[in-house]
Amino acid sequence: MNTATKVVLVLGTIFLIGGIAMFAVGVGNVTSLEEADFPFDIENQTTGTITIDDKDGIGDIGITFWVKGTYEDSDNNGIWDVCENIQITITEVPSINNEWDYAEKYDGGYYNESVHNYSGGGESDCSDDPRNKELGRSGDGFVKIGRACYACYAGNVSFESSQPVWVTYDDPIIEEVMGEVVGILAGFGLGFIGTCCGVIFLIIGLIMALTMKGGGQQQMMYMPPADNMMIAQQPVVQPTTTHMSQPDFGQPPQGGL
Repeated sequence: MNTATKVVLVLGTIFLIGGIAMFAVGVGNVTSLEEADFPFDIENQTTGTITIDDKDGIGDIGITFWVKGTYEDSDNNGIWDVCENIQITITEVPSINNEWDYAEKYDGGYYNESVHNYSGGGESDCSDDPRNKELGRSGDGFVKIGRACYACYAGNVSFESSQPVWVTYDDPIIEEVMGEVVGILAGFGLGFIGTCCGVIFLIIGLIMALTMKGGGQQQMMYMPPADNMMIAQQPVVQPTTTHMSQPDFGQPPQGGL
């Protein structure tokens, strides 16, 4: 197996493990969101005050009132008994952002609401419709009966109640839920991308492993000339030098006549 194939397979394994890990993070965030137990800001009181922060300066959703009980209409008058058997009065409220829908109508005061806008008509109430039930805390014996301080700017909201109530400040809860939702989406999104990339890299790596040979040294092959004859090396001829002697005119020739 050559180096390129090994690298592709290692990358595929890393992406696949990372994708599975991110999926696990997403599942963990879903579980923590389902099991989240957001505490009450006020518990079992007939009076109380909650400070509205309004971090964005455009108004907050406000506060929600809960009581112990169930959604029943024993007298068949069209209203849940838990809503009509209690009187809640808002004694102090910050200024209101009247640009919100229905903000001017409620004016920061208390209004009945089991489920917000359950009928699609834009308003909320405590009518005994099977759809008009908030059961998020029913396991602990609590039901939602109403809200207050809708579209409130920063400040204090105070109340008085004819019966003990439990109160939640909704905006921090919504912020926490949104953070969990972002974590869930990020976990599943990155998990999907990582898993897909890992599978693709592994498939490519397996294909390379089956089709590509190792990168060993290739054997050199000798190819003879086309006419199948060896070209002989020509000998190198060294040039010769001829030496001539200079005649001596000072000596008479020997012998002679």
